[in-house]
Amino acid sequence: MSGKRKYRWLILPLVAAANLCLIFTATTFAQDEDARRLWDGAFLKKRAEAKTPSANAPARKTIGYRRATPKKPAAQNQASQNPVSQNPAPQNQAGEKSDGEMIGLTIWRLRASRAADGKDSRLLLEDESNKETEWTPERVEADTVFAAGDRVRLGIESPRDGYLYVIDREQYADGAVSDPYLIFPTMRNRDGANSVAAGKLIELPERSAFRLKPMRADYAGEVLTLLVTSEPLKDIKIGSGATKLDPQMVAQWESQWAGVVERFELIGGAGKTYTKAEKEAGQDGARILTQDDAMPQTLYHVIVKPGAPLLVTAPLRIGK
Repeated sequence: MSGKRKYRWLILPLVAAANLCLIFTATTFAQDEDARRLWDGAFLKKRAEAKTPSANAPARKTIGYRRATPKKPAAQNQASQNPVSQNPAPQNQAGEKSDGEMIGLTIWRLRASRAADGKDSRLLLEDESNKETEWTPERVEADTVFAAGDRVRLGIESPRDGYLYVIDREQYADGAVSDPYLIFPTMRNRDGANSVAAGKLIELPERSAFRLKPMRADYAGEVLTLLVTSEPLKDIKIGSGATKLDPQMVAQWESQWAGVVERFELIGGAGKTYTKAEKEAGQDGARILTQDDAMPQTLYHVIVKPGAPLLVTAPLRIGK
């Protein structure tokens, strides 16, 4: 992956939906009864209510998500969906399973802007030669297979206050990965500030795009690790660009913090372009997303002990 340098479902029956909407003004749905409780507005309600007077506000649309990871039999539910961990699902002191939290991720694939594209859906970004070009971001699902040379941007939303770290590794055809690089925070994005909160959108890179550019014949894409901690990580130096990390240190984080992870994709979201709110929230961070704004394309449900770091792995695959 390179910017200025190399980084590397369905809808429930209408009756059920109507009943649920009596409880929540805005509700998101999963595929099955067992998981439905996770989507009763849990992520959405973390955001602040819009300030628009209710009498003038348009009717809020029902938001639907489909499960993108297979639902395991009950006997297997203790096994982690995250390939880097086999840790059992955590429990609280009463022996009850944790409901977990969700991290929102929107992967934007950039294409050249067209005349029909609205102003709010366009971005003026710098390329490798520092030339500014107009691009239009389109949502894609997290398991999209990209083409070599595709340009992507990431929009990340945390469900809680904390600190966001994004680590990138190249992946090769045999499954091997490169050394890890910290690609957020850097001084090129928000001047190194990496604090997060519900509704606060972090978009990166800030003024450019990552380009999925093979540097080796066996290049198969990138592996991103998103990490949200309650306190800043010690022994991390923020550089002007990507910073190489100790592989053993990263492996320790993954072993210690990885939990049970499930992925859900926004129904009908793929292919949609930027909204004005997303652009304003992502470009300078001045706007906070509310319950009336677009939801992330991908939601990762992570079950960890309360207060423990949230860790999610998201691959960006390249097709042959």
